[in-house]
Amino acid sequence: MGLVREERLRSHLLGLLRGGATLEEIHSFLKPLFPGLSRGTLFALLARLRREGRVVFREGRFFLAGEEEGHDP
Repeated sequence: MGLVREERLRSHLLGLLRGGATLEEIHSFLKPLFPGLSRGTLFALLARLRREGRVVFREGRFFLAGEEEGHDP
């Protein structure tokens, strides 16, 4: 995946995660914008963002870190 394409994908992805979304919801939204995008590639990007501390996975949904619903500090 090209660097510019990956950065565009990352920007769209982080925007989608403001309200939380499942892998299927994210994939169905991004598929028209990135026709060659597979669920595996998308999951790998989400896993990388999780390791970087930018994304949280909770109850089957991905959220931006610090913005997950119902999170009690």
